[in-house]
Order: sequence, then C-alpha cells, then structure tokens
Amino acid sequence: MSSSNAKVLKILKIVRFHIVVGGVLAFSVGALLALAGGGSFDPTRFILGYAVVLLGDLSTHYSNDYFDVEVDKHIEQKKFFAGSGILVNNPNLRSLSRRISLSLLAFSNILAVGLVIFLDVPIEFFVVILVADLVGWFYSAPPLRLTSRGVGELVVACVTGLAIPGLGYLAVRSQFDPLFVYFALPFVMYGLMLSLSLEAPDVEIDRKGGKRNLVVRKGTRSVFLFVFALSVLAALAFFLYGWFVTYSIVDFSFVFLFSLVPLTAGLFGFVVVLQKKEVNHSSALNVGSLFVFNILMIVYLLVTIMTA
Repeated sequence: MSSSNAKVLKILKIVRFHIVVGGVLAFSVGALLALAGGGSFDPTRFILGYAVVLLGDLSTHYSNDYFDVEVDKHIEQKKFFAGSGILVNNPNLRSLSRRISLSLLAFSNILAVGLVIFLDVPIEFFVVILVADLVGWFYSAPPLRLTSRGVGELVVACVTGLAIPGLGYLAVRSQFDPLFVYFALPFVMYGLMLSLSLEAPDVEIDRKGGKRNLVVRKGTRSVFLFVFALSVLAALAFFLYGWFVTYSIVDFSFVFLFSLVPLTAGLFGFVVVLQKKEVNHSSALNVGSLFVFNILMIVYLLVTIMTA
C-alpha cells in the first residue's frame, strides 16, 4: 500500500461508524414522526437534510480526536466507544484532521443555507444546525471546551436527543408542533443517558486529562443510578402520555412498551456496576438499548404511516 493510500485509510478510521448509525436512526425517527403527523415526504429534502447532519456529525469526529489527543494518550486499552487514537500514533495527521473538521463544519452550514433558499426548508433548520455544529466544535475545542466545564453531557443530550431528530422533523414538516414537543423531553433524557454511558468507561482517562464531567465528579455508581433514573422518567413520560394525550396519531402505549428496553438495560447496568463495578458491558448495554428503541420506533412509525 502506498504512503498516500495508508494516510487516507488512517484518516478515514477516525470516523466512528456506530456514532454515524446513531445519527441516521435519530434523524429518521424525527422525520417519520413528522410524516406520521401529517408532513409530506420529499426525498430530496430528506436526503440533503440528513447530509447536513452527517457533515456536522463527521466534523465532531475529527475535532474531538484533534483536541483530545493529549487525553487519548492515557488510553491503555482500546474501547469500542472511545476515540480512534489515530492521531496519538500519527501526530503528522493532526493538522489535516483539524482542516477536515472545519471544512465539514463549513459545508454543513452552506448546504443548510442552500436548503433554506432553494428547497423552502424553514430558517429554523439552519439555526438548529448552526448551533449544533458550533456546540459540537466547542465541545472539545478551546476556549470553551465544554467537556471540561461540567456541561458536556448536557450538550450531547441536547444535540443527539433534540437537535438531530428535530432536524429530521423540520426537513419533513417545516415546523415544530405538539407532537414533536411530546417527544422532546424523553428524547433529551435518552440523549443524556447515551452521553453518560459513553463517558463511564473512560472515567480514569478523563480524570487524568482534566475533564470535569459528571462521571469524574460523582463516580460510576452514582452515574449509573442517574442513568437508570433517566430511563424510568422517560418511560413514565410515555406512560402518562398514553393516559392523558387524548388525540395523537402516535399510540403512546406502544412507545411506552419500547421504552421498557432502555429501562431494563438501565436497571441491569446499575445492578451490575453496584455489585461488580463492571462498567464497559453495562455502558454498551445502555447504548445498545437506545439503538433498539430507535429501531422499534422506526418500524412502528413506518407501519403507522403505511396503514393510515
């Protein structure tokens, strides 16, 4: 393999495929919710809308690896949800990674502007992606470096649980309405559950790197208790919607049943961590349960749309 091909392969390995898949699922859930609620499906708006999200998402892969290179040097054993570590072993690629991240960030916003101008996508779409992209950059970039200021988890929760499905919703329906509002709070809870579960296995690395996230400050047991509480609250919200929301195209009884998957994972993870202090598998179980929840939502919404 030539040196240039090897360089390209290494830079591509910075992309974390499972994070990309999570973005696809979250965007699709938002878009299908909008479609079920009466929106009209435009393949061009859907595909280009997701492209905006994908470009912003990929930008964070490169920026996080670039700005976290000193922290990543403390990683002794590669973990599935951790950074790639490519820039630790290949410092010559650092500047390229930064340029790629900034380019993707710019293209994400330029494409969003194009959608607003040429495809009648609402201006809110551009505002949401602009904020999400800037937050994604400053998550690890100085001078803000949000991950070191104790707000990194909340940032990830709002981007993954609110912004990404929200962009899918706007790409199809062009406005937020009560149906999206119903899901907003539980989705942010799941976003926070995701963020904390991703952080938990790296608590010692983050402590050495000077991060002040919740896992570092409170410890893994407290965090997994909090994760379980979030899964309970999200399930409770869907349960109450099933009782009190008298009219909705979405049957919240089904959504409540789907929410039992992350709830079960959250309970199991907390019990395991409490007894054995095993973090890695519990974190992976929590993350996997959220993937399953989104997949169940997508299947349910597709059936609802096709049978409406």
